Amino acid sequence: MKMEEMTLSGLDNSKLEAVAHDIYTDLVEDACLGLCFEVHRAVKCGYFFLDETDPDSMKDFEIVDQPGLDIFGQVYNQWKNKECVCPNCSRSIAASRFAPHLEKCLGMGRNSSRIANRR
Repeated sequence: MKMEEMTLSGLDNSKLEAVAHDIYTDLVEDACLGLCFEVHRAVKCGYFFLDETDPDSMKDFEIVDQPGLDIFGQVYNQWKNKECVCPNCSRSIAASRFAPHLEKCLGMGRNSSRIANRR
């Protein structure tokens, strides 16, 4: 018998209780299975016991909110982050000039043929 064929008026109390019990059982089993999968994945990936740490070791990982420091408590040097090292000539170049430098240094890009003609 399909659910579409059944109507609530045609069922007696025992059949209604059986259907409700089946639905309840399916929901509980689904929730338990989902929890089991989450725990199994956490154990396999190695993050299951991350909550069980002592408070002293957690102080090392607190977010720092002080001017001049990043969120890890290290001194933030804003100019150091804006420099790139050329993989071809190993020079330190400002990040805003890195793409044009790389074009000229590697001899590629839209102006490379013009520069090669001048050489």
